[in-house]
Amino acid sequence: MTSKLWLQDYGYEAAKLGIQTSLDKLGLDHIDLYLLHQPYGDVAGAWKALEEAKAEGKLRSIGVSNMTPKLYRELTADFASVPAVDQVECDPFFQQKALREVLSENDVKLEAWYPLGHGDKSLLEDPVITTLTEKYGKNAGQIILRFEVQEGFIVLPKSTNPERIRGNIDIFDFALTDEEMASIRALDTGKVSHDPEAPGVGEMLLKNYKIHD
Repeated sequence: MTSKLWLQDYGYEAAKLGIQTSLDKLGLDHIDLYLLHQPYGDVAGAWKALEEAKAEGKLRSIGVSNMTPKLYRELTADFASVPAVDQVECDPFFQQKALREVLSENDVKLEAWYPLGHGDKSLLEDPVITTLTEKYGKNAGQIILRFEVQEGFIVLPKSTNPERIRGNIDIFDFALTDEEMASIRALDTGKVSHDPEAPGVGEMLLKNYKIHD
């Protein structure tokens, strides 16, 4: 079970209440992984609350989300503990290579949201991908997820379709070769759809999205 602390509840005292609210709403005495959803506001205070909740057994692991290399270095510099993961947008067209280098310094894992690139047809129908679907008898999503798993990503493919969910799991009966991995690595464009460093993102999110009064 993974949950997140929304920006509205950042700061030490607010985060303590937010964590307890998450537990109460889920009806649980602990959460496996709990993340700071956004890298804005009183991140340090919120992180301290997560650390204390982890020490108390309320949270098993804690991490961050949407942190670029720059934001990660700046915001985690004074953390007393290292995040377990940084959950960020990542797919073959944007492979977060610079961020992965930063995270690897302390064995922090990259957790990929939208690992299939928002269902982008240009990715799913790229010749590099389709050639591999024919070779392995898998669909494009399975080829992409297999690549990401072999790269060491934690992947979070989203679907409500039972057949697609089963397919997303059925990626462990084959392995891509070194040459095939290299061919997919070469698809990286370095372009991302969401830029956490863009001016005003934190203010916009706080203004437009509230999870409680």
